[in-house]
Amino acid sequence: MNARTFRRNVLTVIAFYALVTTALVLARQLDATKHEHVYATLKDAIPMLIAIPAAWLGYCLQRRQSYLKDVRDLWSKLVAAVQEAIQYTHLHSPPQADFAKVCKTLSIAIEELRAVFANIGERQKAAGLFPFEKLKTIQSTITTLGFGEGVTPQMARDARAEIVGNWKLLRGHFLSELERGVPAKPDSPFLK
Repeated sequence: MNARTFRRNVLTVIAFYALVTTALVLARQLDATKHEHVYATLKDAIPMLIAIPAAWLGYCLQRRQSYLKDVRDLWSKLVAAVQEAIQYTHLHSPPQADFAKVCKTLSIAIEELRAVFANIGERQKAAGLFPFEKLKTIQSTITTLGFGEGVTPQMARDARAEIVGNWKLLRGHFLSELERGVPAKPDSPFLK
């Protein structure tokens, strides 16, 4: 469950609790009967009115945690796949076996993305758009580069620059899915 859906669910539960509280207050003030039947009925229903939204909120929290874990695990796989692609461009006359390994790793990363994220605009009869197209562009760059003696150092440098540029763009979009904070005690010579 992404942050937007989680926030919407939490706000819905808060609104429900506010509505129940308002109903109880109004029932108490407006129930002018001698035995206050409306207020007593609402008061007796409080355990159920609290338990159901609380259970839903627990379910939402569990889904959110699961989503964040899946995205973090996927991040590690993306980093490994892209680094293999970058390292491939450093090989002199890369062999076909290394080419196949890099293509396979990138294909797996693309399919793992499909398992965590739905396509944009995906419906029953429409496939939608892949949400992180730059990874496919990186795969295409490697495929175009090829393998063997035909890979010149200049071609490899150009491919590496294209891969790194696409990775920087992809990384920014992907990391926005994670909830990251600034470290409490960063270690950097650039901070004073």
